[in-house]
Amino acid sequence: MKKFLKIIKFTFTAILSICLLLFLYFFISNKLFLGSKNEDNISYLTKNKTQITDSINEELFDEDFYKSQVFLLGEIHGYADNQKLDKELLFFLNKKAEVKYYIAEMDSLTAKKLNAFLKDSSIKDEAKLKEVVVAINQRIPQQSSQELFDKWNEIYDYNQKLPDSLKITVIGIDKNFDDTSKVSRDSAMVTNFNNSIKKMKLENEKFYGLFGYFHVLQNKTENGKEAFASGLKKSGIKTASFVSYTIDSEMYLPKNPQFPTPEDEKINWVNADGPLQLVKGIKDLKELSKPNTITLFKIDAPNSPYFKSQHLINVKSRIFGENIVPQNGTFTTDYFQYVFLLRNSKALTKLK
Repeated sequence: MKKFLKIIKFTFTAILSICLLLFLYFFISNKLFLGSKNEDNISYLTKNKTQITDSINEELFDEDFYKSQVFLLGEIHGYADNQKLDKELLFFLNKKAEVKYYIAEMDSLTAKKLNAFLKDSSIKDEAKLKEVVVAINQRIPQQSSQELFDKWNEIYDYNQKLPDSLKITVIGIDKNFDDTSKVSRDSAMVTNFNNSIKKMKLENEKFYGLFGYFHVLQNKTENGKEAFASGLKKSGIKTASFVSYTIDSEMYLPKNPQFPTPEDEKINWVNADGPLQLVKGIKDLKELSKPNTITLFKIDAPNSPYFKSQHLINVKSRIFGENIVPQNGTFTTDYFQYVFLLRNSKALTKLK
């Protein structure tokens, strides 16, 4: 009996020691990857940031920004404040740059339903909108939510007040579900976008859309994958990309067979400062922002340190998605030009 107890004690001690070593390795490697604050970055960012309140302001947008034909916002799915940003960026660009075409990470059939909802001035058919939100669950479960429903409800109200020349139309550029080709989603998006422009004769129009984070990167990463925005830039289409990072925020994680999900379907451990997602250089943005705010940073102003740095584009993912590693010889501004930092965002919630 004593020998058996000794074996149990030894086994327990060994397991505990391994767990402790793994925790220490995890903690130390995270700390080393994030690094410390960079005073040169902070000095630059101090002069190139603005806090977003109820709407987008134009403080950080210069003449070159408005010359872009495509404007993209890249998000990590599941955070409520990104839906607010999407709506406000659309409204801002509609007013300031007459952007009326919303390109979406959805197939053409779903976009057709959404357009039918938006353009019906006789009645706000919320049942039809609910169908759209439910359909989005098939491709992006973390985006299909009450907040997505509410956002398009507000866009409907906004759209009804616009003159016909500025009314918003959605163009779905993602692969249809019956598309069995081996072409990547991002390559298909570029093709579908270009085909839509030709078919609808929109060569002189501007476009805006919300996509998953990777799709808005304007350069290939180390693994050689080309994102939607990279394909646009490669084809000569001037593009402006925003990316969104979070700190102290909750992510919506609907029940799924891949990951254990809490009962309330919310997690708070996938933020830019860890523990399961790490963005090198995020400490500089955190230093210049406040809790419960959204702050916009411009990273491509003259003399920006991000022209010669890979901070903010080097991303380590411990569980969700792949690491984002920039190619050798490329820098942050080769991938995007603006960063939103969301502090204390709530998670999206299940559609009622």
